[in-house]
Amino acid sequence: MKRKGLLTLVLAALITVTAVGCNKTKSTQGSKDGDKNGNEKITIKYWTSFTPNQYIKSLNESLMYQELEKRTNVHVEFEHPVEGQETEQFNLLVNSNTLPDVIQTYATQYKGGMDKAIKDGVYIRLNELIDKYAPNFKKLLQEDPELARQVTTDQGNIYAFPAVGIDKNEPAWWGPVIRKDWLNELGLKEPTTIDEWYSVLKQFKEKKNTAPLILNKRGLDPYGTIVSAFDVGNGFYKKGNTIKYGPMDPGFKEYLATMNKWFNEGLIDKDFATRDTKSREALITSGKAGIYMTEYALVDQYVAAIRVTDPKAEFSPIVQPSLKAGEKVKMRVVNERNGGYEAVITSACKNPEQVVKWFDYAYSKEGQMLFNYGIEGTSYTMVDGKPKFTDLMTKNPDGLDFWTVCNKYKLEIGPYLRDYKALPEFSKFSLEAMDKWTKADTDYVVPPINLTAEENEKYSAIMSDVNTYRDEMILKFITGKEPLSKFDSYVEQLKKMGIEDAIKIYQAALERYNNRKIK
Repeated sequence: MKRKGLLTLVLAALITVTAVGCNKTKSTQGSKDGDKNGNEKITIKYWTSFTPNQYIKSLNESLMYQELEKRTNVHVEFEHPVEGQETEQFNLLVNSNTLPDVIQTYATQYKGGMDKAIKDGVYIRLNELIDKYAPNFKKLLQEDPELARQVTTDQGNIYAFPAVGIDKNEPAWWGPVIRKDWLNELGLKEPTTIDEWYSVLKQFKEKKNTAPLILNKRGLDPYGTIVSAFDVGNGFYKKGNTIKYGPMDPGFKEYLATMNKWFNEGLIDKDFATRDTKSREALITSGKAGIYMTEYALVDQYVAAIRVTDPKAEFSPIVQPSLKAGEKVKMRVVNERNGGYEAVITSACKNPEQVVKWFDYAYSKEGQMLFNYGIEGTSYTMVDGKPKFTDLMTKNPDGLDFWTVCNKYKLEIGPYLRDYKALPEFSKFSLEAMDKWTKADTDYVVPPINLTAEENEKYSAIMSDVNTYRDEMILKFITGKEPLSKFDSYVEQLKKMGIEDAIKIYQAALERYNNRKIK
């Protein structure tokens, strides 16, 4: 989770500081000018977003990057855009004559996409450089064809170094949570089907005097937690290699009918459509929520808050519901192995070979430890053959939490081989949640496809109206302001708005993704 802050930079200073080129740094220290591979010391101008706090104001203060400089003979000068103005400043940056050597995270917002950025001579193609100078990253791509597809464009260009998950299939981090103490008190078992959810919610309503199910304000979970039980996705999804649009499918009508029934019976918070995140969390922590959807990292905070007034309160993760007992749900939250935060090398870079070598170190065994855990003896020690964060990180003498201090000694997120377990510890709840939520399959999840500039323009024009109309009608169907007998009329209106053309665009993009040329 990102922490927000404020950098008071002005645009003139930004453009002045982000000078062109990987500048060679001369030294009077003889052999110390080169690393163990004989590389001359260079400086990288590196543009990336960063949220400062009272402990670290910029990645220029990172002790991890200072250690990385000792190991690689590469000095990095970070430049961070003003928070809240990242996209605007990125657009100004790529249209200026003062490109930095590296642009991270916002680089993928280049108008027209990555292939156009390479064709325009703004970013450089990395395929041949990776072949020659990035053996660690190259090995990852060879071992995982799906990762290779995710870092390769439709035209066959490898364009960036991303955050790469250490495991091919990381566990789910989002799913349903229930009041375990209420289940125990009422002698109920954890529900696994839609009918069992209904029975439990009825008992919670009658015996605990609350509207027990908390939905988000759209009435549709962003990862399809409930709707997936009806064998559809919450938006675009795929069956085999065929793209579908869930909100117009018959299964979606069943979902709406079920939610309408539950709403009418008082099983869903009657004000769900007007609640923001803070308001929903207030229901959870005040003991008025029986089932809700969230990420496991937040639950410990909810437990601490609710136990101030209800010491016996207990939350437990439950599996995503299926329609029938034993059925496999085919959609859930997915951690793509390409975890984003992609860093491109621009055409301004004078030493791309050394920069590629420098990035590749982050995917080596030694680099992986440095980026995930920091410096041995300072931020972590080895205990029984496993890294363990020191008290500096977990019981900071200044009273600061792990997330406040971590970027001083390690990197929270960025282009490296990322270990999701590189945290002080996982709570019992988190471990149980990952196990239960990952039981759902991902067959229906669309991979990270790319649209062409022309496709994106047409798609955006269609979906702007479709999304507004869909969201409006979902709420009306659930709350009963529109009868479900009008569902067919709603589908016809989606078609008139061009949803079938949007499906064709997604289908073409999926086929290009599947046909990407990878080694």
